[in-house]
Amino acid sequence: MILNTGIESMTESEKVLLQSQQLQKLVERAYEKTSFYQERMQAIGLTPNEIQTINDISKLPLMTSKDLTNNYPFGLLTIPVSGIARFQQRSDFNTAVGFTQQDISHQVEMLCRTLVACHIITSSVIMIAPQSLDTDSIVALQQAAESIGITVISSPLPNVTSQIKTLLDFGVTTIFSTPDILFQLADFLKNAGFSTRDLPLMNILCEAHHCSATVRKSLEEQFQIPVYTIYGLAELMNLGIAGECHKQNWLHIHEDHFYPEIIDPHTGSIISNNQPGELVLTTLSREAMPLIRYRTGDMALLEHKPCTCGRTSARLKLVTDK
Repeated sequence: MILNTGIESMTESEKVLLQSQQLQKLVERAYEKTSFYQERMQAIGLTPNEIQTINDISKLPLMTSKDLTNNYPFGLLTIPVSGIARFQQRSDFNTAVGFTQQDISHQVEMLCRTLVACHIITSSVIMIAPQSLDTDSIVALQQAAESIGITVISSPLPNVTSQIKTLLDFGVTTIFSTPDILFQLADFLKNAGFSTRDLPLMNILCEAHHCSATVRKSLEEQFQIPVYTIYGLAELMNLGIAGECHKQNWLHIHEDHFYPEIIDPHTGSIISNNQPGELVLTTLSREAMPLIRYRTGDMALLEHKPCTCGRTSARLKLVTDK
């Protein structure tokens, strides 16, 4: 099942055309509205007119978290502060990412796509463990689930006993949680003489950074159900940049919103397909605070071949933690 077939199953030529148009507009706006991008491009003798297709993106300089810190809090905004619906601060309080209402709506729609891709749909009941995500991501995931007819259980869930009671009382079919909490839940059931199969759960969602291949395998063995992951990054979007489908064949990147590249972390040069390197992302649709060629610090692989699920988006596999 695919929520947005026109986008998620684009042909390569359709994708290149869309991304090229988005990049052109993005660079023009960033150059015009921020001294940061203007000065960076002028320093290398580059003008917006020289960015005509998505392939020209390699002409643009890379940026890092230091650029966010150095331009905190408003230096990278392309709209007035009055147009910002939300700022999300990182834990260091030296970085803040601004979002318009449209940016937030885009996140919700991307999360909708991922839920559908995991076959979490109208008949599902989802519980989001509050310890597993930041508040903004919980709200976005909850809005996404509700908007496609999924029943959401909202509860503080202070302990394992309360979580198990809620899972059983409401017939929860999907839980978004951290592996640590899930392992605690499985251990509690085992020690009490029960099994995870006594729960109504049909699948599990985890944030990708928290769920390595080894951790996922252990969770799936203990719960005997699929574990799907969703990728996010605090500096760009905490949750929803990419997500798995039911085939569990890497993370589908929402390429109408994010353009991915893999670079050599030492030289900054682009690495060819199926070779590991540092993930670089460009926010193609971001209104408030576009980030162009942002170095994520995540080591990853990219696959551009269509997935057997029918989606044609590039797929991401994290190979190490930061």
